[in-house]
Amino acid sequence: MQSSIPTPVTSRSEQSALSNRSFDQLEIAHLGSGHSLTVRPTFENTARWPLLALYALRGPASAVRPSGVTELKDAEFTVIRNVAPLEIHTGDSAELLVIRIPAGTLGPHASSMDSADGQIWSTAEGTASLVGHLLNGVAAQRPDYFPANPAQLAQHIVGLMALLCVDGRQAPDAHGRGRMLQLAKDYIESHLGDLDLTPDRIASHENVSTRTLHRLFESEGLTVRGWTRSRRLEHCRVDLADTSSAAIPVSAIGSRWGLWDAAHFSRLFKAAYGLSPRAYRSAVHTSGGAAGYVLPLSIDRHIA
Repeated sequence: MQSSIPTPVTSRSEQSALSNRSFDQLEIAHLGSGHSLTVRPTFENTARWPLLALYALRGPASAVRPSGVTELKDAEFTVIRNVAPLEIHTGDSAELLVIRIPAGTLGPHASSMDSADGQIWSTAEGTASLVGHLLNGVAAQRPDYFPANPAQLAQHIVGLMALLCVDGRQAPDAHGRGRMLQLAKDYIESHLGDLDLTPDRIASHENVSTRTLHRLFESEGLTVRGWTRSRRLEHCRVDLADTSSAAIPVSAIGSRWGLWDAAHFSRLFKAAYGLSPRAYRSAVHTSGGAAGYVLPLSIDRHIA
């Protein structure tokens, strides 16, 4: 049977026919045994969904691109750039998840996921195992799982996939730099609301020099301030999309995540997402929730 992912999925009947689920703009299609799926990228949907992830609940499955063929066995995972026509085939008794990853969830993860194009990971152990368990759980609960905050769930799913892409390609780290970087990121994540979250403070907490801290982030093409800013903005975006936070002033949401200057917060948010915080909240809520709203194409711009 031949089918094609609609661009975008626009009705419940189409979703049902293709066994699709959407969490915010993250789209997950389930492909059963003996099926084929054609993904035909256009300029618009490539900008909105720049990456695809494939996860074989049961293999075998194959993804055919002009550049070659990717073969997946049981419980294997891969990320593919959504830039060329892709034909996906499942074998007898196979099941495959096809996940369209929206630009709005990538943020600081964009580089690590993009550079993982075509790599295959077994989900038998480590971070990959966590991704496998998560995707197995999503598949098992389809189509009856309706999270309270789909935007936040989408962010966590993509974040864990990105961590897999980073962990999976790292060479042995005799000096523990990868662990130091992750600990620094963990510290930042747990202190985003602090106004004095400076590189000096982060470095002091990690018992490294500020220069070493900067070099750790530079090894992934990042900056300390850029990472911190992008994480603050993404938490703000998720809160603004949450209808249960509709009564909280926009400025209070910015302050919650360390962006205390309302005008500065508004400028940063618009530069990253194409709309002011107030306009973004209005657009999401007017459309009936984050799952029904498509971020503007400027979302793929990342502020360093």
